[in-house]
Amino acid sequence: AHLRALWPRSDPGGSTAVALLVSPRFLYLAHCGDSRALLSRSGSMAFCTEDHRPHRPRERERIHDAGGTVRRRRVEGSLAVSRALGDFAYKQAPGRPPELQLVSAEPEVAALARQAEDEFVLLASDGVWDTLSAADLAGLVASRLRLGLAPEQLCAQLLDTCLCKGSLDNMTCMVVCFPGAPRPCEEAIRREMALDAALSHKVAGEQSSDGQWEG
Repeated sequence: AHLRALWPRSDPGGSTAVALLVSPRFLYLAHCGDSRALLSRSGSMAFCTEDHRPHRPRERERIHDAGGTVRRRRVEGSLAVSRALGDFAYKQAPGRPPELQLVSAEPEVAALARQAEDEFVLLASDGVWDTLSAADLAGLVASRLRLGLAPEQLCAQLLDTCLCKGSLDNMTCMVVCFPGAPRPCEEAIRREMALDAALSHKVAGEQSSDGQWEG
């Protein structure tokens, strides 16, 4: 109700959300919609949230109970997620609390016991997850950490990679590193530098003396 009061009446849209709370003993991962969080541990994906889609049995049941339908795997044939902030047009079922509306803002929360092998958590919107698989993203983050990139540099490269692969959606990502994260590797850094030098040499060789690209 508080969010509804603050939301501009002229704005019919909504937003998904994902959050991480780190305590001394647990990692609390909360998500609503199709923004995801991934935990990497011991070099592999240990946990990944599951998108809130209307065709999931529990979500479909709530939508039907609120008087709605799921068509073309969407709420009322339109909205692709079954939980979101905003989207108040789907929260009008009379006599039902907010968490039981066609579209719910109630997050799903996972509590994971921390381990020394925890490496990092990647949080990102669907523009990222729809472009690369969770396994590929985990591998990309780990490889960039071995090259000594800071988290903000890593995130910029990750978003650039998604753009190059054709993502047309808005994208947001964040990487939270733990003590067990991959350390910079001198051999990996040397290989990366050698590759950059080879690519630069090749690009320079494909330009003619007058600065025009050769056909």
